[in-house]
Amino acid sequence: MQGLPFFHRLFTLAEAGRWSSPGWLAGMFVAWLIVDGSAMAQPPGSGPSTSAIKSAVALEGALVEAIASAEKSVVAIARVRRLETGEAQELDPTDPDFIPNEYASGVVVGANGLILTNYHVLGDPKENDYFVWIQRRPYKVQQVEKVEKVVAGDPWTDLAILRIEAEGLESIRYGDVTKLRRGMIVLVLGNPYAIARDGQASAGWGILANTGRKAAPRKRSLEAGNQRETLYHSGGLLQIDARLNLGTSGGAVLNLKGEMIGLVTAQAPLDGADRSAGFAIPTDKVFRQTVEHLKAGRKVQVGFLGVSVQPLSVERQQQGQQGIRVDQVLAGSGADRAGMQVGDVITRVDDRTIRERNDLFLYLGGLPPEARVRFILRRGASAGSTGEEKQLEVVLSKRYSELAGPAFGDEPDRSWRGIQVDYSTAMPPRLFRQSGHLLDPLGCVAITHVQLDSPSWKAGLRAGSFISHVGRTRVENPLQFYRLVEGLDAQVRLVRRGEDRQDDLVLVPSQ
Repeated sequence: MQGLPFFHRLFTLAEAGRWSSPGWLAGMFVAWLIVDGSAMAQPPGSGPSTSAIKSAVALEGALVEAIASAEKSVVAIARVRRLETGEAQELDPTDPDFIPNEYASGVVVGANGLILTNYHVLGDPKENDYFVWIQRRPYKVQQVEKVEKVVAGDPWTDLAILRIEAEGLESIRYGDVTKLRRGMIVLVLGNPYAIARDGQASAGWGILANTGRKAAPRKRSLEAGNQRETLYHSGGLLQIDARLNLGTSGGAVLNLKGEMIGLVTAQAPLDGADRSAGFAIPTDKVFRQTVEHLKAGRKVQVGFLGVSVQPLSVERQQQGQQGIRVDQVLAGSGADRAGMQVGDVITRVDDRTIRERNDLFLYLGGLPPEARVRFILRRGASAGSTGEEKQLEVVLSKRYSELAGPAFGDEPDRSWRGIQVDYSTAMPPRLFRQSGHLLDPLGCVAITHVQLDSPSWKAGLRAGSFISHVGRTRVENPLQFYRLVEGLDAQVRLVRRGEDRQDDLVLVPSQ
């Protein structure tokens, strides 16, 4: 059998350590199926059939064309830390002999110099400069008032946008992720070990192992009570078996048409694991909407329901009941105001069946504040009864989602007379622990920042307080608050929730 010499060669290479790459092993196996496997059907001594060779050449050609069509849109990125004085390091990262200590990949998403990468790649833009190489051309990115800068970053989706002073770049093309299936061949282009500065993105390949994986929990999220540090800690990641070396974060995962179906995101391996699985953020609707927000310099806001949930008991699951049980409802949240109760069993959200907690949080985590969501739930359900079916429409508030770091963007935070307000549910956890009991369940906004010596500061307003009314009008979200106070020149009457849960009248002067 002609397959036997192939296996002899395969195991010889394996003994030499060559099959440490899953993509290499998969590629060798596919090659054997196409060439040696087809040859087994031929008479001894006749060699591979013409059709088998054509199939192998066609696959090879598809890989080459896919890489060629996308590689001009893949860039190399280096992060260079500033000195404690704030000055740049005394070195020239554009020198070909310079070897960066921190590096990653990115993709072009705007012909005018917009580069997409991972949020975690950047660190703090105030402490770092960034260098981008595209087709051998180096660009320096500084967080100053210039064209070249960090435009925006979002920790919830782990996406960020840089801008370089370049024109006529070739943007990456997106593929249709709704057609992805396990076993499909995928390609990866990136900057492993910072070697793609020479203008040639390194390529790898493998198969799509799964389409709905969860990100591995990180130490700080576990210490914070197993909170979802990013959207993808609830699932939704692509898992690929291509080898992802250090520096591939922010690189492109491609289909055989050369279209990007995912952006590589690095994941720390769990304790005891030799290496992490290969994960990528899919280029789905949430991804594309987030990228457009970031390109415009806007911070991404995330919808929030306001409940904690638990799985059904084993007994109820064995009886065929499906859904998740509401364990707690946050006062003043969208769920509370819509009438959701502890004990309700959520079975559907919009057109999606809910079987476990991650189904719920992954879907809601891709929606913005003020989104209207239809819930189907069962009330009064027990081990012996499925209860009464009810429908509720919930208007989402906003979640605090900066466990992985602060969001940033070109668009300045809105303020009025020295205060910044936000949804009550978006108050930082430290402030909420101190004053959450003062929240008005009928509707209010939270003060998240007060500028020292501003009119609001002098009037006695402080971060951690809640405002329920502007004049005689109740305010339920920050957009409504700013709309009511916009253009007012005279002294403004606000109603603040007091220490004893009584309303305090606060008169804020114009200056």
